[in-house]
Amino acid sequence: MTKTFLGVLMGAFLTLALMFLTAFVVVKFGIIPANADGTHSSLEVRIMSAARRASVARHATAEKNPLPLNEENLKAGLTTYRQMCARCHATPGSEPSVYGQAFYPTAPQLSAEMARYTDAQLFWITKHGIRNTGMPAWGSMLSDDEMWQVVSVIKNLQNLPPAVEVEWDAPKKKTAQ
Repeated sequence: MTKTFLGVLMGAFLTLALMFLTAFVVVKFGIIPANADGTHSSLEVRIMSAARRASVARHATAEKNPLPLNEENLKAGLTTYRQMCARCHATPGSEPSVYGQAFYPTAPQLSAEMARYTDAQLFWITKHGIRNTGMPAWGSMLSDDEMWQVVSVIKNLQNLPPAVEVEWDAPKKKTAQ
């Protein structure tokens, strides 16, 4: 081996050793904040968002929603959404959920971030949850059909039949009386 090659090899080894030592010190001494209510660097936000989207895209199948898009399934999805999801993700036309805004990252609101995901990706997120975000895995509590019904509601918010629109507005009317 040449002297230059050994120098490069030794430099690479020392660089890796220094990186591992730095990571160990950062983790061991709690240098990275773990609090959800602190400020987070834009780099952290970008990295975690990209990692989450990539992981969901990789693990979700290309499966299509097996349930027919009809009023019955949309109303059932709406009921499940209200019971299990609205506390964090709010409902259309309402203020963002105070509870959901307390998470880090904050729980996405219906019309904003969720539209970026495919049906299969939303189903996967609902079934398996998202680690370290507060999003639980609903797969042991809801049936696949219930989760697909919720996905139908989320993906079709802009085109809900009038009878389902009335269901969204029903709680607002009841609380106003």
